[in-house]
Amino acid sequence: MRGLAVFAAVTTTLMAATSALAQQGTGFYVGAGAGINLLQDNNLNIDNYDVGPAGNIYGGYDWGSLRADLEVSIRENSHDGDNHQTTLGIMVNGYYDFEFGSPFVPYIGGGIGLGIISADFRGSNDQFFQDTQTAFAYAGIAGVAYNFSPALAASLEYRYLGTTGPTFKDKGERITSDSNNNHSFLVGVRYTFVPPPPPPPEVTQVTQARSYLVFFDFDSSRLTPEAKQIVASAATDALQGMTTQINVTGHTDRSGSDRYNQALSVRRGEAVRRELVADGVADGLITVRGVGEADPLVPTADGVREPQNRRVEIVLN
Repeated sequence: MRGLAVFAAVTTTLMAATSALAQQGTGFYVGAGAGINLLQDNNLNIDNYDVGPAGNIYGGYDWGSLRADLEVSIRENSHDGDNHQTTLGIMVNGYYDFEFGSPFVPYIGGGIGLGIISADFRGSNDQFFQDTQTAFAYAGIAGVAYNFSPALAASLEYRYLGTTGPTFKDKGERITSDSNNNHSFLVGVRYTFVPPPPPPPEVTQVTQARSYLVFFDFDSSRLTPEAKQIVASAATDALQGMTTQINVTGHTDRSGSDRYNQALSVRRGEAVRRELVADGVADGLITVRGVGEADPLVPTADGVREPQNRRVEIVLN
């Protein structure tokens, strides 16, 4: 019981680990298989064909649950050393995959095409026949695939290949086979040319605007030592970052006339602009405007001298 529990735990872990690989990719695919073939008895005076080799190669397209491919296969069987039959199949096949979200994917299919049958056998009168004939072929397919990845899968499948009865001719004699039924068991591998995933969407980096406040004395547009330090910090930040535009806006308090304050706010903005340029910032990045007393930092009554409203705002974008 303990061994059974360990086996169950390991199996569950493996299934969980491969669940992300369960979905087979869509697109063009190629594959091949090899195994054994059982040829049913027919009326060519041969009983109990030996088990023989079988193999196939194919290429097609996978749309998801539906697939279609062109297959070339070969099957060979013999009996008593001097009786042989080789069947070459050229088939167009279609499949339906039963997707259950597991790496194991059962499927069924069928196909039509041509069977090229080469036979060496002794007829009822002990005459040795040797001939190759072409016949209409039809197929039935059932199997299960295991998806190691979206591109690579292994398969274990049964393929039935039948043809209309060929008529063999040799030395003026004709013998018509009543059947040509092949039962093949194949182990195969399939590779799908999965297109690469689309590139991730380009992420546009949004840089948050940075602002600095430079304060002025009453009725002055001269930069104080403290103000120059703030402008220098803004210039350093602009030169180190990815700044594309610098907005410089001058303000005044509400003492004085509107016309005078408008001109004073522009002079304060220009003083900051000149200092930024002196600190190494390109003049073409800087836009200056003055708004006078229209946008106070601290709302006051008209005529009030408020130090915080006597300022220039530097915004780095």
